[in-house]
Amino acid sequence: MAMDPTSNPGSYEPPGTSHDHVEDPIHAISNLIAWADEPYDEPIADHFDDTDNQLIQVSLGIASGLFYSLQAKHFPTASHSLRVAKLCSRWAVELDLEPFQRDQLEVAALLHDVGKIGVPDYVLTSPGKLSADEQFLMDRSQEIGLEILSACCDGEEIVDLIRYNYAWYDGSKKNSDVSGKDIPIEARMLAIADAYDSMTVDQIFRRARSKERAMAELNSYAGTQFDPDLVQQFCELQSRTITPNTDSTRRWLRVLSPEQANKRWKANAESIAPQLSRSHAAFQDCLVRNSHDALIFLDISLQIIGWNQGAERLTGLPRDVVEGHSWTPDLLGLTDHKGRKFGEGKDPIRAALVSRTQGKYRLSIRNAAGNFVAVVAHIVPVIGEDGASLGLTIQMHDATGVESLEEQVQSLHYKATRDPLTGLFNRAEMDRSLIDMVDRHTTVGRPCSVIICDIDFFKKINDTFGHQAGDEALIVFAKMLEDKARPGDICARYGGEEFVILCPQCDNEMAAALAEQIRSDLAATSLSALGGKHMTASFGVTEIQRGDTGDTILNRADRALLQSKEMGRNIVTQIGGGLNAPQIGDRRSWWTRMFKPAEPEVLLKRAMKTRVPLNLAAEKIRGFVADHRAEVLQVTENSIKVMIDGESLPLQRRVADRAVPLILDLHFSAMMVENGSQHTKVQISISPRRNRDRRKRDAVERARHLLLSLQSYMVAYEFVDTSVASMDDHSSWWSRLWGGTSQKMGESR
Repeated sequence: MAMDPTSNPGSYEPPGTSHDHVEDPIHAISNLIAWADEPYDEPIADHFDDTDNQLIQVSLGIASGLFYSLQAKHFPTASHSLRVAKLCSRWAVELDLEPFQRDQLEVAALLHDVGKIGVPDYVLTSPGKLSADEQFLMDRSQEIGLEILSACCDGEEIVDLIRYNYAWYDGSKKNSDVSGKDIPIEARMLAIADAYDSMTVDQIFRRARSKERAMAELNSYAGTQFDPDLVQQFCELQSRTITPNTDSTRRWLRVLSPEQANKRWKANAESIAPQLSRSHAAFQDCLVRNSHDALIFLDISLQIIGWNQGAERLTGLPRDVVEGHSWTPDLLGLTDHKGRKFGEGKDPIRAALVSRTQGKYRLSIRNAAGNFVAVVAHIVPVIGEDGASLGLTIQMHDATGVESLEEQVQSLHYKATRDPLTGLFNRAEMDRSLIDMVDRHTTVGRPCSVIICDIDFFKKINDTFGHQAGDEALIVFAKMLEDKARPGDICARYGGEEFVILCPQCDNEMAAALAEQIRSDLAATSLSALGGKHMTASFGVTEIQRGDTGDTILNRADRALLQSKEMGRNIVTQIGGGLNAPQIGDRRSWWTRMFKPAEPEVLLKRAMKTRVPLNLAAEKIRGFVADHRAEVLQVTENSIKVMIDGESLPLQRRVADRAVPLILDLHFSAMMVENGSQHTKVQISISPRRNRDRRKRDAVERARHLLLSLQSYMVAYEFVDTSVASMDDHSSWWSRLWGGTSQKMGESR
């Protein structure tokens, strides 16, 4: 145990030493450092001068390489260590410590931060507060430093000084087994000098503190982190000015012998190797040897220098047979994942060596049983510190199970979404895609279209040529649909001989042109299954309209198909106005909107004008009723009342939402315009089926949605006499004043 400064300096003598040891020239390093040429408070340089270098070499001997490694890693840390050594040397002279104590203290001060060699540069140069991970790396430097010194110090004295340098005087710091005077005096001194220098020198993360501020900080931690007696002595020492003595420095340099310093370091090569490196090598060797994956190491000439047990299991080739031989694809029967051989010099191993780029590949090799199996190979070039290529590492694992599972998943997905006869999408997948297309295009306000087609007189084909010929006709027609459809279109078998094409980003004109092309090509194609005869198909086309759902657009396309059949088949019929129909407006004055409240039992009231005559308007209403699956409640000569079940309406946010059936009351009247043509005026009133349903959430919004759809069917061009029920029975006069504007905004969404 090192002696306490209050005890008699001459009364302590370490085992195996004598008083003659005091005169040994190696201990003169204490005096040399204590009266070094430069004063402590001179500006900090970015390099060490000749005197500094001589002091380091004389003090550390062959271990000076550790110090210069720290200097190369992070010069500020090395400079800090040298200043701390000088501080400790001056202080040790003042305390009249034994020469061997002064010597050990100086060496410990020079090397106390050597563990920062193992700290990443980005942590050492971080200008701000360290994160938790960065702080862990910084704290780890203490352990690294102790491991380095334990591997090369001949004795534990210096290692203990650095270890106890991190202990707190009151023993409150974790992982500390000593406290108070049990801590070696050199370690207590080193802790104070280390903290003082850190505070009084500019750091990348903060400016330097004044000497007075630093000494005040030391005093505030005296008794907890630091020895209070030593703090008082250190502060008194710093209050005095020490005059440098150049002559004494030069004289001591002439008499000191670096060979004496080498006695404290181990000289055999086995001991010099750091324990940490040995342990890492053991871990790496264990990992490579026992890895389940095949690991293969090749040098720059593609000679096999490593072949682990995993490679032996996978390939059936023992290590002693292949190591030392040159790599060739034929060694493992290497092919791509489809079993195709690589061209001369084109295999991924040679390509990675040339390009110096790592890659992951699905390959096929011959396994231990002689069968070809799928493997995933990760090929990584090995690059030396000087940038030169050293070789390659290859990691392979059997992917047979993964590949089989992927194939099964793909097969199940195909079966779940495809029609088994034609290979087109089935009805369920078409329904899902239709809803998605309508929602997506409604949101962005872009057109999309639906084409429904039906083979004409398909029953006659089955009855005349047989069901096998009918199946062949379905396959040929499906193939034609798939070939003619645009990229991104979805072709599906709707049922029986009916097919559907979903056309994203497509208006009525484009969809009708596509349908016409398919119709004409089909009519000109002779089928061998039909004895060389031709078959035809009918088509219905429609474009998305405001207020549409998946059901309404599909029903409208189906109605167009029925019209094609009624008109003689083998034709294309297109109905619907698309998204370009005029939007609902509001012609009421602000005075009317303010003082004329809506009838409480009505959600919406409109009067619209359409350019079609009264009889054609009735046909359009018939299509609206059919597509929305409405129930006709009452029909008179000039009016119709229908109920639309809420289940067929959009905007149902949750499965648990109870649908609100809505009643539409429509009144028709003929109009003569200036050019003599007949137009039609339609008065619309929308209300819930029951009065209590009026309070149902989103009822008004659903009514507006229906009105938009009706507008599209009627191709209405003007709206008058509008009133809307408020969703809040106690709306303010401001709401009544601006209600029309808000309605218009909501209806245009």
